Amino acid sequence: MRMDNKTVLFFLFIMQLTMLHSQNNAAIDGENSLYMLPDNMPLQTKLLWSQNGLLRKTKLFNVDRPRELILRKKMLQLHQKLALGTLGLLFAQGYLGSRLESAGPDYSKISDNHALLGNIAIGSYFTSAMLSYTAPPAIRYNKKVDSIRIHRWLSIIHFSGMIALPYLGKRVSNPGKYNVAYDDALTLHRNTAIITISSMTLSALITFLPF
Repeated sequence: MRMDNKTVLFFLFIMQLTMLHSQNNAAIDGENSLYMLPDNMPLQTKLLWSQNGLLRKTKLFNVDRPRELILRKKMLQLHQKLALGTLGLLFAQGYLGSRLESAGPDYSKISDNHALLGNIAIGSYFTSAMLSYTAPPAIRYNKKVDSIRIHRWLSIIHFSGMIALPYLGKRVSNPGKYNVAYDDALTLHRNTAIITISSMTLSALITFLPF
């Protein structure tokens, strides 16, 4: 069965309209996804930003989803900068801590600097953590294990370490006479610092992995 030119043009016109309709629907679906809250949000994000979350109930942030995503980007960028600064402070504090064991007459000065860096690092760390934990939800969250999920798992380790370190530091702040109890406390403090710094370093590096 042969089709004349008019019939061919008619079918081509119908196909073109169908393709344009599909493309428009895809664009609308993509745009609508910006306005929808994602599934499987992390627990703290769900508590704050779900439909019944604390920040939505109190209306502290009465903004739309596109502006929430802009806010999220800015908060996470600042989180990254503060986290890297905190990591640098912890390395410096760790170096001073290693010098304290053989500081001699300079012990008091090095100890004061060690404590000062620790206080700044604590403030910087928890400010950075707050920016990450309270940021608005992303467009979507992967259900598979990826670099961001591992990053969050590692944060549990270094978050716990940063809570424990000030308490452990106070236990060894006045060496007095060396004894078994003091040596055990010093070892625990040192090992906790190593685990905390190592998990923070790995957490920072893993975000650059392509998965």
